[in-house]
Amino acid sequence: MVSRGRQILFYLGISLALILLVGPIPHLAVRNFTFHMVQHVGLMMLIAPLLVLGSPIELALASKSPKVSGLVRGLGRNLLLRQLFRPEVGFGIFLATLIATHFSPLADAGMTNSNIHVLELFMFLIGGFIYYYPVLKGNPTPFQVPYFARVLSLFAMMLPETMTGFFLYSGNKLLHAIPTQMSNMKGMSEQHSGGAIMWAMGMLIDAIWIASAVNDWIQNEKAVSEGLDQHEH
Repeated sequence: MVSRGRQILFYLGISLALILLVGPIPHLAVRNFTFHMVQHVGLMMLIAPLLVLGSPIELALASKSPKVSGLVRGLGRNLLLRQLFRPEVGFGIFLATLIATHFSPLADAGMTNSNIHVLELFMFLIGGFIYYYPVLKGNPTPFQVPYFARVLSLFAMMLPETMTGFFLYSGNKLLHAIPTQMSNMKGMSEQHSGGAIMWAMGMLIDAIWIASAVNDWIQNEKAVSEGLDQHEH
């Protein structure tokens, strides 16, 4: 049974996703790099882990519908799909997505082509979900991941995230395409704003997930210790 707290986290993730994907923000994000970064940070670093913490796979497995639970169990037995949820694989996917959407031709295309921008949004959400799935608690995992490895992974990911924000914020030349009607000065201003959002908010959000993983580790150690005490008595 999924707890009420985890249900709230899941619905919060869905609500934030609707705000970022429906309405004025996605239209602004194609033309305005600041809003583009708001979508990026929101989807990849906040919404994806909130959905993971909401235990959607745990809930699907407990579904009263045999079709839903059977589908999830079948996907869970797929050898190739299971490999995606190794923590090192998720780390690589997340890092590749981070680099590709900021320092490659894909980054330029995402600022000038709405279809490419939609592709980036899927990459943010799916890449984030795959990365956070084995390092945050709440769902059955195909591979046992030690708690110290979870915390270490989250600490390690903070570096490329914050450095990406730093390069965007401190750069003195445009690192992405801008609409033809926009001046370079305006483009630089937006790049600096977007970089500041990722630099500051990325660190804050990462600290929350690290604290969550550390708390899970502490609670697990307490449970193991209490279990050993009961066994000895």
